[in-house]
Amino acid sequence: MAKSNNYIIDMKTGFYNRRFFNLRLREERLRTERSGSPFSVLTLNISGLGNLIQKQPKLKIHQMKKVITTVFRENTRDIDIKNWHDDTTLKILMPETPKSGAATLAEKLQEKIDDAFKTFFGLMGAFDLKTHMKITSYPETMEDSGKPKSKRPAAKKSMASPPIRWGNKRVSRSPKRIKGRSK
Repeated sequence: MAKSNNYIIDMKTGFYNRRFFNLRLREERLRTERSGSPFSVLTLNISGLGNLIQKQPKLKIHQMKKVITTVFRENTRDIDIKNWHDDTTLKILMPETPKSGAATLAEKLQEKIDDAFKTFFGLMGAFDLKTHMKITSYPETMEDSGKPKSKRPAAKKSMASPPIRWGNKRVSRSPKRIKGRSK
C-alpha cells in the first residue's frame, strides 16, 4: 500500500507528520511576529538510547520509542503539535508557551520517562532527557533585559485613510473631496 501525502497524522504514533509540523511552525512564527505572543519548541534526540541498548541487548529501540511516544502523548496538551521529525528526533511545538512553561513540561516528562523505563524495562534513571533535550522559545529574549533580542521593527502606520473607489474613480474617503456629490 502506497503512503499518501494527504495524511497529516502518522497512524503508528498518532503524531503529526513533518510537513504539517513545519507548516504549523511557520504559522506560529508569523503569529508571533504579529502579536508578540510566545511559543516554544521542545526537541528531544534519542540517539543516545543506542548506547543503552548496546549495554543491554534485550532492549529494542522501537519498544523504547513507543514508550516515549506514549508518555509524550499522555502528558502534553491537545494543541501541542507533536512530531517524530526523523527516527531519532521528537519535536513538540507548544503555542502560547514561554520557555519557563516548556522547562516545566520537560521536568514532568523526565519523571514520567524514568517511571516508564523502570516499569517496562527495569531501568532506573537510564536516559537523562535534559542532556538530550533542547528548548527554543520565540520571540527569543535576552536573559538580562527581557527585551526582544531580534524583533523586526514595527511597520509605520499611515494616519491617512486608504483611497476608496467611487464608480470607477479612485477617490479619498473625505466627503468634501468626492466629486459629483452635493453638500
